[in-house]
Amino acid sequence: MIAAAVIVIGTLVAMASGRVPPILALGTGLAIAGLLRIVTPEELFAGLSNQGVITVGAMLVIAKGIVSTGVVTRATWMLLSTTHTASQAIRRLMLPIGVASGVMNTTPLVAMLIPATRELEQTRRIPARAVLLPIAHVTTLAGSVTLIGTSSNLLIAGIAGGSGVDMGMLAFAPVALPVALAGWLVIALTAPHLLRGEAATTDASREWRVEIPVSGHALIHGRRASSLGVAATQQYELVAIDRWGVLVEPDAIVHADDVLVFTATEAGVAALWGSPLFGLSPQRLYAATVKSGEGRTLHEFENGSLRVVAARTTRSLHETVLEPGETCYVTSDGIASMRSNESIALWQDAASRVPQPGKTWVALAILVGVIVSASVGLAPIALAAFAGAILMVLTRVLSPGSAGRALDWNVLGILAGSVGLGSIVVSSGLADVLAQGVRTLSAGNVLLVVIVLAVATAIMTNLVTNAAAASILTPVGLGISTELGIDPVVVLALIGTCISFTFINPFSHQSNLMVMRPGGYTTRTFARFGVPLMIGVLASVIVVASLLLMGR
Repeated sequence: MIAAAVIVIGTLVAMASGRVPPILALGTGLAIAGLLRIVTPEELFAGLSNQGVITVGAMLVIAKGIVSTGVVTRATWMLLSTTHTASQAIRRLMLPIGVASGVMNTTPLVAMLIPATRELEQTRRIPARAVLLPIAHVTTLAGSVTLIGTSSNLLIAGIAGGSGVDMGMLAFAPVALPVALAGWLVIALTAPHLLRGEAATTDASREWRVEIPVSGHALIHGRRASSLGVAATQQYELVAIDRWGVLVEPDAIVHADDVLVFTATEAGVAALWGSPLFGLSPQRLYAATVKSGEGRTLHEFENGSLRVVAARTTRSLHETVLEPGETCYVTSDGIASMRSNESIALWQDAASRVPQPGKTWVALAILVGVIVSASVGLAPIALAAFAGAILMVLTRVLSPGSAGRALDWNVLGILAGSVGLGSIVVSSGLADVLAQGVRTLSAGNVLLVVIVLAVATAIMTNLVTNAAAASILTPVGLGISTELGIDPVVVLALIGTCISFTFINPFSHQSNLMVMRPGGYTTRTFARFGVPLMIGVLASVIVVASLLLMGR
């Protein structure tokens, strides 16, 4: 048991230090435990077949399918199109983003919110730093409400299932939902005062000309660009509409086959390409460098599926001559078209496929099907999610390549390794010792048990990954429930809810890291904003969990 304790503590310290990649720390700990025969290889590598890990992988693919339709971007624009203050933006986003966080991975949601808040900053002078961090915390709190809302809940359910405890789709909700609402209230009250700042400005010049064709099924067809927020930002501005060779005013109603002419910064080129409004074909965007000795017009530069989208010029793209070594942005159906073009010397990916709004209802139907089938018991959650991921490819919402790229192997590796770490805790008897320690500290009092578990989980989740915290504390929670004769589902819901309290350490959750640079946050910012929120949610989770356990 001593050797197991040393391995577990050493692994957690290495993960908390930030100097060692978590997956390397976990792998090293598992290897040492296996060589010392503390646990069997089957137990160490059980994470590779754990239903929670499989479900997380499948849900990553489903989330990628939802995002690829552009529905998140469009919904965000509709919510924020008339906001004037950061407080108003936060209030409007809380409920819809919270609901979305409960049914899909939070990472793509936060990824979509970053450009949306930048757009707010550019068009309405609402600082991104006043919105990004509060909404990131909203997503983590809301994700803990459902089984599929966060990977740690799925991991807890997978470990609990081996002990005969069934954690259903809404098993976490009785604890997590009231706590999430309390946390949202604290966020709404404190964010305006603790995250004040000025909107950033940009000096980048709009030296790129971008020409975006409009298809007949485009969302912008029959509407004005200004009504959809794509007429002018700091990154780009619509300067004309090319209608069969005739330039019309940029505020005119857009028709099919129009070409929208923008001036843009280089970042604006990718931002325009990523918009779901224009009905563009599902192709990637490449930055291409012209070969030495070319000097041909961009019209001559095109061949096959390759089409020029943007270049540094003030003239029409078809009339522009690129000098050798200059760069332009092109779209193509694949690398083969790039390789076959003799005018291209070098190229690199500039943006992924254009969102495809036409598949929105298909993608949403698949997500709803997964949720309903798992909730009513038609199929185990892992099987339902796996079938949903396959359907995303079969219905062509995603290409096989896009589905493969949706799998975050680092996240899946950490989850699988954390299951092995939990096996060390259980097989060595550490779980029983820890459970006994909690029981001793609390003297068997249910309220004190809740306080000790809540505080310990909140501290651990801010030091190591939420997966590691879940793998260690789930067996402890199960042991305490058995010893004290209390409801294990409520105890595990308490642990799952507190694992979402990643508010102090910016490195404790991926969403924190994603918003850190765009929001201009520091570790001091996280601590200043996170401490009041941590106090509020800890108080609420202790009250809610205690009432549930004492009432049963």
